Amino acid sequence: MGYTVDSEGRVIDTSEVASKKKKKSTYSETGVYSLGRIFIYMFFGLLITTGVAIGLGQLFLHILTKPTNDDWYYLNGAAMTYLILLISSGLAIIVLSILLNVFLYKGKSLWVPSILYVISMGVLLSALTVFVDWGVLALAFGLTCGVFGIMALIAFLSKGNLSGLAIAGLGLLIGALLLAGVNWILWLATGGSWGWLNIAISFILLAAMMLITIYDMWRIKQICMRGEMNTNIELYCAFTLYVDFVYIFLRIVSILLSKKR
Repeated sequence: MGYTVDSEGRVIDTSEVASKKKKKSTYSETGVYSLGRIFIYMFFGLLITTGVAIGLGQLFLHILTKPTNDDWYYLNGAAMTYLILLISSGLAIIVLSILLNVFLYKGKSLWVPSILYVISMGVLLSALTVFVDWGVLALAFGLTCGVFGIMALIAFLSKGNLSGLAIAGLGLLIGALLLAGVNWILWLATGGSWGWLNIAISFILLAAMMLITIYDMWRIKQICMRGEMNTNIELYCAFTLYVDFVYIFLRIVSILLSKKR
């Protein structure tokens, strides 16, 4: 064993110090690799969702606009089938969200429910490719990527504790839901359109999701740096960021459509 004496005459076991430094370095390297895998999983999840959304949306449009298809019953049946598919995918997303948490708690592999989730989300989001202008979708996606990148920098470069952002985000989320309730009551009472309030609610929801996303990224960074990752936790962290990205994207699409109207 190696020893040395510091400036105050204390004997230090250099082998133990080196071991601790090596352990710390290993944790840091492991954390970086885990973060990389998390973002790779998230990227492929978004890729699958985008592919399913575009493919299914274009298939439905092709069926509706097929020149030889002027049969009303055929078109009505196709529309009803697509509607049922959208509703089923929405229900599947809720069930799979619960299953992902149950599987994580029980230590079961998250691969199957994760893949089913991103496919179901693609089916649900295919409605955007049918009813929303592609220019709006492209702009919303670009803005979401930019916002997401800024939030990642804030979370990963921050030295402080960002737990308070989660509380602030939840507070804004509750406030937005209360405003939505007020807006609904006003609409029932007056029968008029309160478009400015809808836009305000969308901005508040966007701010809430941004704060929650920064907290999620910061929390994931803490877990990675402590070396507590395994494949299941990495998949769950990727799922968390994936959901944050999709929700922010939907909020931005809503704001852009409100402005366009």
